[in-house]
Amino acid sequence: MIGRLRALPAVIALLFALPLAGCGWGGSPPSAAPAPNVAALPSLIRSLQDRRPESRTRAAVAIGRMGSAASEAIPALTAALKDRNLTVRASAAHALGKIGPDARSALPLLQDLTKQAPLREIVRVAIHEIEN
Repeated sequence: MIGRLRALPAVIALLFALPLAGCGWGGSPPSAAPAPNVAALPSLIRSLQDRRPESRTRAAVAIGRMGSAASEAIPALTAALKDRNLTVRASAAHALGKIGPDARSALPLLQDLTKQAPLREIVRVAIHEIEN
């Protein structure tokens, strides 16, 4: 229980940071977003394996910004849903939601994550974005 309480500030910070980062929860309309740099995708996928959770989180957020153009990252993001770091798991779920219907293969793991209270709302939004 104490571990969950310690992780809660990180998840709350992520919830506030994602809109500011232009990840689709508020901010600029989609038409104002720059075209995704898919050339960086292989490097970002490798960064999901970095030893530092901050790097893994940043990689997932950057992949999420690419939207459906990042469908190549679905397996790596799905694996990141099992990361030991709560913020990495939340970022991966958010990124999968931004990829959209192509990420249907991640739905079983996302459904399991709805049981984790700190992630529940982020995961529900991701599931909704994938299913619609």
